Amino acid sequence: MSSRLAAAVGLLVVGVAADVWSTHLAITSGEFVEGSPVGRAFITRFGPLRGMLLTKAFGMAVIGVPVAVAGGTRRLVATLMCGGIGVLSLLAATRNLLLVAGYWA
Repeated sequence: MSSRLAAAVGLLVVGVAADVWSTHLAITSGEFVEGSPVGRAFITRFGPLRGMLLTKAFGMAVIGVPVAVAGGTRRLVATLMCGGIGVLSLLAATRNLLLVAGYWA
């Protein structure tokens, strides 16, 4: 495994963990509003944890399929999918924490 792919997988794990934890915190505080229509549908249908994981998988497909169709290598596709969803998950966790703190309307 290349160092970039390993870093992207690490970013994915940290991002997903932070997003799940901060979403749980936001839901228990009554401040959570899902920003994504896909995420809202998955969370409503499958519950918070499974819905969030399905949303991450859907996001990985949205990132990976165009790169694969454009001729990207499997390693490049995997790196972009993991890194992209990791970064987006960290951004969602930051948003959730700002919601709970009262800094996000």
